[in-house]
Amino acid sequence: MSLKIAIQPDEMVHPTGQHQSFSERWIEVAGMRDVEATAVDVFSPDAVAEISVCDAFMWRYPSSAGVRNYGMRLMYAIEKGLGIPCFPDLNSLWYYENKPAQCYFFEAAGVPSPDTHIFWTREDAERFCETATFPFVLKLAGGHQSLNVRLVHNQHEAKFYLDELFNEGVISLGYLPASGIRLLVRHLRGAVNVIEGHCPHGSYAEAELQYGYFYIQEFLPGNKFEISVIIIGNRAFAVRRFAHPGDFRTRGSTGRMDWDWQAIDENAIRLAYHTASKLRTLTIAVDILYRGPEPLIVELTLNYASWVVEACPGHWVLDGDPKSGKLTWVDGAMRAEDAIFDDFVGALRRSACATDTARHVTKPYLPLATRGHRIPT
Repeated sequence: MSLKIAIQPDEMVHPTGQHQSFSERWIEVAGMRDVEATAVDVFSPDAVAEISVCDAFMWRYPSSAGVRNYGMRLMYAIEKGLGIPCFPDLNSLWYYENKPAQCYFFEAAGVPSPDTHIFWTREDAERFCETATFPFVLKLAGGHQSLNVRLVHNQHEAKFYLDELFNEGVISLGYLPASGIRLLVRHLRGAVNVIEGHCPHGSYAEAELQYGYFYIQEFLPGNKFEISVIIIGNRAFAVRRFAHPGDFRTRGSTGRMDWDWQAIDENAIRLAYHTASKLRTLTIAVDILYRGPEPLIVELTLNYASWVVEACPGHWVLDGDPKSGKLTWVDGAMRAEDAIFDDFVGALRRSACATDTARHVTKPYLPLATRGHRIPT
């Protein structure tokens, strides 16, 4: 059964220097799987038309605000408008770089997570801070590798960030609380940028203005590392990322990572499987910290480094329910790109076979225009 998949090229270089391109590997693997892969340009005026003649569409787009916001709009149009399966699908997109949405999901789905509060008015946020237990963790909606995460130690720091987020807004939490004179100098510098015709918040291609909310999480002391679990289909890959000296954050922990699978708590693996099953997503990465013996999901992401998965000595496979099913360790390295591609293509072929069988058994042949998308032959 032949398949034609449209793939948008992607490429990035990690801080470690490793090159990553999911699309390059997908196109390479397609040739081994009897799949026709065709590169498309999603920024072309003809993007939708180019994708419409294919059976599916794949794009591993980055977390930068401009491309991500465009990508979410396009994916919705392709999946819902054309009826063409996409990777990532809409189940995997709505929470991407959206921590407030994740917080609401954790509560609704019963996923164990740190105590989290989101305030949408300054008055509510101020009332909370008046009686809050410090320190607490302040986060923006987006940011990876510990970007846009700050530990707020006292009322003075809380007021500083309240002023930032409920006035002109910020594109990052890069600034630390400062004296009145330093703040004045900072605002004057921004005013000069405006007079000279420059945006005071910098480029919107990589970041977006954040304002009008206050997102805080419980600080969980005593965690020397966090566990990152990446779920791809029914496989779980895991690594421990150790905090930097003098910092509660791992900041991606380049060079401070441990892939010893026997040191990974089985309950953390089960929690990651449970979260993925609630989302019904093909792949997800979760960050896990502990409150005492209890593992908690801190946040989710769709964006992870493929080399982290490839460095894992193996992976777990789950048989049954995430909470009680059997976990089996499978030795051997695997590439994330391969696992994603094989699972995605496998699902496409199973769906096509089921549709073809149902068509012949229960209903007459429907023209292409009626069916909404091309069934592989």
